[in-house]
Amino acid sequence: MLLNLEVRTQLKDIFSKELKEQVNLKLFSQAIGCETCQVAEELLKELADVEPEKIKLEVYSPLIDREVSQKYGIDRVPTIVIEGDKDYGIRYIGLPAGLEFTTLVQGIVQVSKREPKLSEKTVEMLKGIDLPMEIMVFVTTSCGYCPSAAITAMNFAMTNDNITALIVDASENMDLAERFQVVGVPKIVINRGLAEFVGAQPENNFLGYVISAYEKLRRENGQA
Repeated sequence: MLLNLEVRTQLKDIFSKELKEQVNLKLFSQAIGCETCQVAEELLKELADVEPEKIKLEVYSPLIDREVSQKYGIDRVPTIVIEGDKDYGIRYIGLPAGLEFTTLVQGIVQVSKREPKLSEKTVEMLKGIDLPMEIMVFVTTSCGYCPSAAITAMNFAMTNDNITALIVDASENMDLAERFQVVGVPKIVINRGLAEFVGAQPENNFLGYVISAYEKLRRENGQA
């Protein structure tokens, strides 16, 4: 058992108060060549068991369930999709252990509410984005500031279907961490390097980076 009685009791309390609508978790996992997949599967099963009426878990293998994997754009395992009555483009790549367990729980709560926890101004600005934008947040399980950055990215993705949020465990995905020169976390990379910054920024600052990347993207597409 990964979640002890105390943690389960705390989760039961949070979920009974906070969960509104059903949340669907999709875990993409494989038995061979993935050290953390088995643990991720056990963790999510135990988590879903805390509130089975509201949290539904489905487990897929990219090798077998190719159509589903392609639909969700899965190219790494373990990857967790947190969705409501639609796919918000939220992906957690890696095992959400340690302090990152908070990110998973908060992501589930937010998706169950079907609306982002953002200011009206931020929502209005994000709704104007009409080009695909990917917000990649590099995290580690021992980083105290990472959950805040990850949750902001998830909320941004919930606001607009053109925005996706990829929360990436840097230590499990060393190739990506090296490619994007991750030396400190959280590191946020927008559209694979169009804009990037380090640290858990306030909502307004985070928004500024996203909008500036969007303006750059528009110029690149000849829309300025």
